[in-house]
Amino acid sequence: MTTKQEYYKIFKSTLKPTDSDTLKVLNYFGNDDKFFFINSIDGRSFLGQAAHFMRELALEHNGDLAVILAKTQETLEPLMPSNIADCDKVSWDYIGLYYLWGEIFDEVEDM
Repeated sequence: MTTKQEYYKIFKSTLKPTDSDTLKVLNYFGNDDKFFFINSIDGRSFLGQAAHFMRELALEHNGDLAVILAKTQETLEPLMPSNIADCDKVSWDYIGLYYLWGEIFDEVEDM
């Protein structure tokens, strides 16, 4: 299992890609990794789409970062329109790191 500290160390040492395909995927999902949104209908908060699925991956795979990152593309790609980016050129490891957050590893540890 990856710890919160290990995750932050890896994430902070990873350079943000500058290729257009990865940036298009980041733009498509938006900055929904760090924020809870408020549902205007019932007032309840929810995670953004990409963060929600990355959290599920983390819980499902016991916080094993290598497995989570290996499954990022197969998890998130079906959620996007096919014309957003050339998915074979996207840095899926970075996308996975970006839409995870350290506290999810605490949650896994507490399970």
